[in-house]
Amino acid sequence: MIDVQDYWDGVGVAWTARRPQRLWREFTDRHQLSLVDRWLTRVASAGGRSNRHPGRGTLLKTDLFDEVAGRGVVAALTAAGLRVTAVDISPVVVAAAAARNPGLEVFVADVRTLPFGEAMFDGVLSWSTLDHFESTADIQRALVEIRRVIRSGGRLILTMDNPAHPLIRLRNGPLLPVLRWLGIVPYQVGATLEQRALAAMVWEAGFDLLDITAVMHCPRVIAVALAGLVERMPTVCRGPLLRCLAACEGLERLPSRWITGHFIAVHAQARS
Repeated sequence: MIDVQDYWDGVGVAWTARRPQRLWREFTDRHQLSLVDRWLTRVASAGGRSNRHPGRGTLLKTDLFDEVAGRGVVAALTAAGLRVTAVDISPVVVAAAAARNPGLEVFVADVRTLPFGEAMFDGVLSWSTLDHFESTADIQRALVEIRRVIRSGGRLILTMDNPAHPLIRLRNGPLLPVLRWLGIVPYQVGATLEQRALAAMVWEAGFDLLDITAVMHCPRVIAVALAGLVERMPTVCRGPLLRCLAACEGLERLPSRWITGHFIAVHAQARS
């Protein structure tokens, strides 16, 4: 049986050393900040300029992979006046993220057993963390634990793999070992839930659902490859690609969004 902490330590070492897919990670960071801007606070996706909504100042981030794989989002959130605490199961990732973000409060922890008292945070940001667990029971346990540390009225932004997306369905099936071997899927993936089941589980954990949608609509395999190519071109080429990828998010407005969106995104509020 694979030791989970050792496995993610290995992933952290590899990504910290090589920092592959830098331009792609820049896009994903901007995309995540756009959701924060839309649902929690006014964070400028390109530079951290914002007008913070009052009463939503303490945030828990449920992993630190973004902070070691790319520029990350913590610096922009902190620049917006938000107080960010973060956890990750990997000591290697935690140490690397702390070194890059002086002043960030970090903990080595599993999101299913958080080292915090009740009602400590105004919000939780969970970017594709819970879809690395082996079972939906683990997802449910994590959601209950997240609810425990959020104050009543606090907000949750959660993203998870969208199993209605044809490539996600293929990837999570019998093709996964081959895709891992080819490097197309660079790390282990786990269980996820379709939108109705996820909405129900979020409600059962103690949240009222404010919004649920599908995001990240660019063709990911093509986009990652194209971003890698553009990275080797003059810097002036990068802006147009990032704008093109961002424009794909317009597909969210179409009824087909559940087929084109790579992730399900949830915005929820902790019930009293």
